[in-house]
Amino acid sequence: MSRLGDDAATRTAKVLSLPTRAAILSLLLRSGAKTVKEIADHFHIHPNVARAHLDLMVEAGFLSTETRRRAKGRPAKVYFTWESEAGNFEEAGVELSGEDVRQATRNELEVEVRLLDRMLADATGQLNRIRELIEQSTRQEGGS
Repeated sequence: MSRLGDDAATRTAKVLSLPTRAAILSLLLRSGAKTVKEIADHFHIHPNVARAHLDLMVEAGFLSTETRRRAKGRPAKVYFTWESEAGNFEEAGVELSGEDVRQATRNELEVEVRLLDRMLADATGQLNRIRELIEQSTRQEGGS
């Protein structure tokens, strides 16, 4: 059994506990990949603050990253969700089925429902671990 607080439930809670992170996720779902600077500018926060939020969201599995070449200068690291990348696939000539397109273009309410489902599943797992720890502690006290 993993230690309490050291699992996906905790990472999910950390991601969704701050309105800024939820807003960043919503922005990336709607608009597609963005750099740290673009996100920082959009939310009027320092790039280091944006990077900290984004890195936590990558660690929790909400976002992915890749490096994209630009016309000039260094390649840019961009953050994205797979749902928001569907339009880019079409632009690149990758055919998506009608179901893929519908899945990728779900409205914000459906995205929020998926996030809440994930939070609920993670919270249920955390609750079960707490119950196990209580039972284990009770058994140990009874055996002492």
